[in-house]
Amino acid sequence: MSNAAAWREQDGVAVLAMPALEAPGGVRAFFTGRRGGVSPQWQGGLNWSYSVGDEPANVVENRRRSIALLGLPMERTVMAGLVHGNRVVAVTGEEAPGPDAVRFVPDCDALITDRPGLALVVTAADCVPVFLYDPVRRAIGAVHAGWRGTVAGVAARAVAAMAEAFGSRPADLLAAVGPSIGPCCYEVDDAVAEPLRTYYGDFAGELLAPGRAPGKYLLNLWEANRRDLRQAGVAQVSVSAACTACGVDRLFSHRAEAGAAGRGAAVIALV
Repeated sequence: MSNAAAWREQDGVAVLAMPALEAPGGVRAFFTGRRGGVSPQWQGGLNWSYSVGDEPANVVENRRRSIALLGLPMERTVMAGLVHGNRVVAVTGEEAPGPDAVRFVPDCDALITDRPGLALVVTAADCVPVFLYDPVRRAIGAVHAGWRGTVAGVAARAVAAMAEAFGSRPADLLAAVGPSIGPCCYEVDDAVAEPLRTYYGDFAGELLAPGRAPGKYLLNLWEANRRDLRQAGVAQVSVSAACTACGVDRLFSHRAEAGAAGRGAAVIALV
């Protein structure tokens, strides 16, 4: 499946949609941009996080605006409490709601469901969001894959979890690697490179290009996750190729904004 992502605007909210994933119908999948919200420190940014110094009321309104694009109330949203690991949780929409009615699953980095009208959300501001859709069994997944989650195999674990929970065949799945920091901008050192080498073996050489200084490397997390999905049996993987650091005018980037970024949301729902 070719690279595919497209900016769309609805009710003043800009999102980067995954049309390759949506093409068969029955699913909506997008990553929220930074425009269309009410957070003043980002000039009306659409920040999804309570932990970056935003006013709680702003976060509530930003979340409401985002989920309203699906025609859903906030209580039909389930959000992962990220820990940069590989735990996958199957959700039903009966999880406990947080203070703004969004339901919250702690200590996990991937959510899966087969319930229509339920939005799954993982947040990010450089880490890789991965969207999964099974148009045959009618099931979805949302995955958060920073470098730690990537070398813990979180994307492949989500594929396996969908097979176990819903009978999904990996060959039937459609996957999309959403916007994140790209190989153009993600410079790392040996503290990151060594776990990559341990996990990927010889293939790590295809993920780590020479950096701008000795002992530095440019890491391609897009290709790392695409490779893991293909190894897990997913034949159709699109890559948005949207770098959050290069595209900081439209997307939040923790690195490009020196740690002062808001958080975008990867949102997927069966419709």
